[in-house]
Amino acid sequence: MSSSFIYSSGIQHVGSYQVAGRPYITGSNIASTENSIISGDEIKVEFPNVTKSISLWNYSTDPNSKLRLTFVPTGSISNHPSSNCYYELAQNETVTLSLKCKEVYLSADSGDVLWKLYASLTSIAPERMYALTGSGISE
Repeated sequence: MSSSFIYSSGIQHVGSYQVAGRPYITGSNIASTENSIISGDEIKVEFPNVTKSISLWNYSTDPNSKLRLTFVPTGSISNHPSSNCYYELAQNETVTLSLKCKEVYLSADSGDVLWKLYASLTSIAPERMYALTGSGISE
């Protein structure tokens, strides 16, 4: 084990989740389609630290645009999309999830999607986070 991890916060460090997190915001440009997700595409959002929570907003102008959130690439999910291992947001829908992760995957199911993502970050290095897999995530 690296000596840099001996005195640092770990994934089970309760205090890291009790204090206010450091803000992290990303997404597409509200005034244009810059950084939008094209229908059928998927992007990976990597966080600089492990999250405490995330909030995701689909602010697409097209009422048919659906934004999907997964914790693994959709190509690695058994029987995607019938497995329902995703969270889907309709136009102008938002969701806030209290969870720890180091990355998420966003995809546009129908229509191009405009999106914003806010994360509350802990002080835990992303290398300390385990891979998310299993029932409800990838199968």
